[in-house]
Amino acid sequence: MAIPALLPLAAPGYFFDAHDAHHSVFFLVEFDQAIRDGVIWPVWGPDHAVGFGYPLWLVYAPLAYYVAEAFHLLGLGFTAAVKVTWALSFLVGAAGIYRLARRWWGPAAGLVAAVAFTYTPYHLIQIYVRAALAEFVALAWFPWVLLAFVALWDDPRPRRAALAALAVGALLLTHTVSTLIFVPLLGGFLLVKLLTSPSPPGLSATPLSLSYEGRERGAGGVRVRSLTWTFSALALGGLLATIFLLPMLLERRYIVEAQWVHDTYNYSHHFVYFSQFFDPRWGYGYSVEGAGDGMSFQLGVVTCALAVLGVALGKWQMANGKGQMADGKGQMANGKGQMADGKWQMANGKWQRTIHNSQFIIHNPQSTIPNTQSPIPVTLHLILATLLALFAMTPASKPLWDALPLVGLIQFPWRLLALTTVTLALLAGAGVRGLEGRREEGKAAATSPYPYVFALVIVLASFPYIRPELLPIRPEDEGPVAVIEFETRHPDMRGMTYWSERLPADADSPLLAQYLAGEPLRRAAIVAGQGTILAQRSAGASASAHVLADTDIQLRFYTYYFPGWRAMVDGQPVEISHDPPNGLIGLILPPGEHEVRLRFGATPLRRVAAGISLAALAAILGLFAWERRPEFRHLAES
Repeated sequence: MAIPALLPLAAPGYFFDAHDAHHSVFFLVEFDQAIRDGVIWPVWGPDHAVGFGYPLWLVYAPLAYYVAEAFHLLGLGFTAAVKVTWALSFLVGAAGIYRLARRWWGPAAGLVAAVAFTYTPYHLIQIYVRAALAEFVALAWFPWVLLAFVALWDDPRPRRAALAALAVGALLLTHTVSTLIFVPLLGGFLLVKLLTSPSPPGLSATPLSLSYEGRERGAGGVRVRSLTWTFSALALGGLLATIFLLPMLLERRYIVEAQWVHDTYNYSHHFVYFSQFFDPRWGYGYSVEGAGDGMSFQLGVVTCALAVLGVALGKWQMANGKGQMADGKGQMANGKGQMADGKWQMANGKWQRTIHNSQFIIHNPQSTIPNTQSPIPVTLHLILATLLALFAMTPASKPLWDALPLVGLIQFPWRLLALTTVTLALLAGAGVRGLEGRREEGKAAATSPYPYVFALVIVLASFPYIRPELLPIRPEDEGPVAVIEFETRHPDMRGMTYWSERLPADADSPLLAQYLAGEPLRRAAIVAGQGTILAQRSAGASASAHVLADTDIQLRFYTYYFPGWRAMVDGQPVEISHDPPNGLIGLILPPGEHEVRLRFGATPLRRVAAGISLAALAAILGLFAWERRPEFRHLAES
């Protein structure tokens, strides 16, 4: 079902007219240069700002480009590697939403939810209109993070905590703004789990130890244990991303951020009017102030209809003493963990539970943890989250945006369509489950035509939108000169550092002519004194020059000064300056022949951040190993 959405990626050419299409390719070019220069965690983009360079990966989460770089190192061209990353994200997102919907409502709902997610207009806009690679990859992570934490809450154990931590860390390292958007949705799900987790009467609710031996101490500690593991996973995920987050928060003061938050990116200019949510017109233009946007913000009429159906028909079988789950597995009936008046009942003097997840079922009659899954609170949360997201995108929500300065980082309120892409897809799956009525889900999934008919209708409704304009791929599009061409068209996009006195102009950089002529870059120049540069080279995170100085000379590298740059002269470290007006690297050399090497490395802060992330990764791996201990395997199998 996902193949039609992928077709443009298999065709020759690339949709370079999409908003950030050139970025999606030349960011990878910059990333690759750093990797090939021996940098494991790139920070510096060498060709930005008329060749002066810019700490792009200090503020731009890099995980999506690690994925693309892996394909490039395997032999694909830059554009082809980006295309494969787009395609992989399509499949990963669809698989995640399928697993999540199947967990609650069965495989038929999972199928429809996956198709609805894949073909939701905003999902297609992200790739074929905006070409926002990192945001697209982050959206693919959303369902996996939800699934990881729902599974962890229902069955708190080390392995699940490790998976949840990896999911959160991956999202944080993919796109910061998307994470900010996603946090309320995840928080809402966890709140639902907390409020709907039953605590059996007569049993204490004292905290349990993190040992599995705590399982036998009674179900009263279920919420405490789930909370403990959940917060542990969140903390580990955040610590895993510290390598990016800490420098981003504390070193971003060394760049001029004001240029990225001017009126073009002011949230007050990009609200969505209610009629636009249902306007089927498509466009490849930009978001503007008012209702005359050149791009679509529609929700998808078929998905919305199914979501409404999910609300109307979402009455799961919670009567006659049954708390049936979506796929007929993990049923809590016939005196086993029945729900009555919202309380768990005892059977044969023991608390019964069924562990259900998207991969396997374990029935453990000795367990004291009741199953807490119920799709009804989930559905209510999805409805509420959808309505709140829609409201937050409209002009009526402006006072809320004004009162919460942090949300201004989102820049475009319509970015909240990423949330409705997930919630409406899940509600569409719930709608299919509602149509199944009282039929057994396992049988219905194989015989009912509803899932396949709805999936086909969703694909056909969105198929006209899968038609980006494909342009030929020029050699220049896959090289550093692509950055220069882009900045020539958009000079306001040339970044500045704290030491820059003004936006760099063409006349400030002798490198521009070298880029356009395809010549090797000559970053070093003698700006005072007498001497000759005998040879020089430039790479992704380094530069060098062999200099013969007749007198004391001032050597300048046409590279922005930024914390992390270090200079070595004849093997000895020397002080470097930041020369006005652009804040370029400068140093003084005495008479004689010298070998000057410039290298961008880690600051003490970045080393600490990397150490924290490595420690978090070790802890996560330790959780996997912990669960493999014999006593844990015995308890899981008992």
